[in-house]
Amino acid sequence: MNFSSLLPASLKDDFPAFAQPTPSGRPLVYLDSAATGLRPKAVVDAVLEAMVSKTGGVHRSVNYLGDRATEAYEESRLTVARWIGGLENEVVFTRNTTEALNLIAHGWPDRRRVLVSATDHHSSLLSWGDSRTTTIPPRIDGRVDEEAIYKELALRDVAVVCLSHVSNVTGQMPDIESIVERAHHHGAIVVLDAAQSAPHGPLETQSLGCDFLAFSGHKLGSPAGVGVLWGKPECLRRLEVVSKGGGILQSLRGGEIRYKDDPWRLEAGTPAIESVIGLAAAIDYLRGLDCEQVVEHLKCLRSYAIEKLSLLPRIRLLSANEQGAMGPVSFYFEGLPSHVIARGLSDSYGVCVRSGFQCAEPLHEFLGIGPSLRLSFFVYNQVSDIDFAIESIRSLVSLNAR
Repeated sequence: MNFSSLLPASLKDDFPAFAQPTPSGRPLVYLDSAATGLRPKAVVDAVLEAMVSKTGGVHRSVNYLGDRATEAYEESRLTVARWIGGLENEVVFTRNTTEALNLIAHGWPDRRRVLVSATDHHSSLLSWGDSRTTTIPPRIDGRVDEEAIYKELALRDVAVVCLSHVSNVTGQMPDIESIVERAHHHGAIVVLDAAQSAPHGPLETQSLGCDFLAFSGHKLGSPAGVGVLWGKPECLRRLEVVSKGGGILQSLRGGEIRYKDDPWRLEAGTPAIESVIGLAAAIDYLRGLDCEQVVEHLKCLRSYAIEKLSLLPRIRLLSANEQGAMGPVSFYFEGLPSHVIARGLSDSYGVCVRSGFQCAEPLHEFLGIGPSLRLSFFVYNQVSDIDFAIESIRSLVSLNAR
């Protein structure tokens, strides 16, 4: 394995969270970035500056603080647009991926069927409502069943196909290009949940070909409470206004409502200004790194973790080293509750991992397993983190097997 492609270990110094003490007194080893990423100091500083010198009503306050807030807010939109290969008027700020998916689910005027995969996150499964959702069971290996999706599309009564770009359990990616082509051929749009793929480098919305794409800032290192809905201009125009209130109106006179243009008509109420500015700072931080090296760094850590985990006794891996896969590594131990391992890692070794159904309980049910464990990585991780975590897991598994 080529470790020369790894980012420098000194990047960890950019993240203040690593300076804090852990319950065990050991240094923090953070391997739960698929849930939420740690924040670099550049983001903390940007948010603090916004709270001090850019406190104002975005688009509303006619004073110099309001001007600063509005300017920073819209500059952040431009930063996000460039990161995903889109235009400013294609970027809608939301609270998170879940809210973005719900905006589409409740605002898309075509009320025909929606196809989702049981492999995916609960947000993708629940947003659309039971009455028009068709859930496609996974293949026997737990992957998205693309052939089943094609068969449903051929019935020509499907409005939307909603899929995770990268599985938050296995790290596998469906064949988005083929799915988009088939969906468009049969008159359906494609919505991508990019929550797990966004932290791995710039998303090229134009080459993906999807109609809508959503992700959360906190997985990129921004504060929580900000997400992004990107949409093709013609698709955003078709979205009905779901959340109504201040900030979205051009005028309200004589009972006649005139909405602003996109994207502002879809951003009701006072936005999370500081979090939006923090998202732009997080993206700027990542853009300051070599994007290709970031991708290789995360792929290398994932491959190394799978290779080393496979040597542990009683382990069952849900993730595999395969072309196109990225992101988290999930697994479980036969006869050992995952939460016992996760709690032991946290309290005795200072290692933070995820345990549970990973917000994908139907996939676990299909595979006939209980809660799993998950390791996930970001730019601050190194091979040494994985080595220490795996040796800690080995000790806990051995202790609980007695």
